Amino acid sequence: MVSQVLYANNYIKKRFGKKEDGTLHSVRNVVFMGMGEPLLNYDNVKKSVELMLSQQGLSLSRRHITISTCGIIPGIYKLIEDNIPVKLAISLHAPNQELRNQLMPIAKTYPLDELMHAIDDYVAATDNRIFYEYIMIKDKTDSPDLAYELADLLRGKLAHVNLIPYNENPAIALEETSEKQIWKFKEILEKRGVTVTVRDSLGRDAKGACGQLGYEKIQGMVDDEESE
Repeated sequence: MVSQVLYANNYIKKRFGKKEDGTLHSVRNVVFMGMGEPLLNYDNVKKSVELMLSQQGLSLSRRHITISTCGIIPGIYKLIEDNIPVKLAISLHAPNQELRNQLMPIAKTYPLDELMHAIDDYVAATDNRIFYEYIMIKDKTDSPDLAYELADLLRGKLAHVNLIPYNENPAIALEETSEKQIWKFKEILEKRGVTVTVRDSLGRDAKGACGQLGYEKIQGMVDDEESE
């Protein structure tokens, strides 16, 4: 994990050289996600964070490191116990247990009500705002009723919601939400006091956005099946 940051720093140094003040360009923000569930690899993630924060290491700011989890409750309590001073993001994607079960099987092991209780304990211990990741899937997660339900779930909490446009993949029969519907969903949350950001989806042109790994290979397999 640390070596990826070192590699990126070396690339940035070669590509962009020095800033006007003579210092080198370097990685400023790190998010632990996309390599498996961080809180199921807790010990290694902890060591990596310590190296990234250390003045003898990468000397990153704790405000610029985020651990993203699908909701591994024991791992959240370990973060509290070990006082890991970084930001926490929760892959929520649904405001109720039934829908979350459909989208995220891990929810059956760590139910939403227990997860929210663990998050409350985390916020009480750290006073950190929690970032909630919510994927926008057409006719699945994007209805106004779900927006109201999400607002109720997060009312009065230190919370910021990231609405994530769904990146279509031929292996999965789901469609992305329209931009109009995303902004309507956002408006409902904001009117109820929840701060919201709509995340930019980068890499779509190259089919390299989140959830599109191996897109062309998968598309070819789907085309072959349909032609049989």
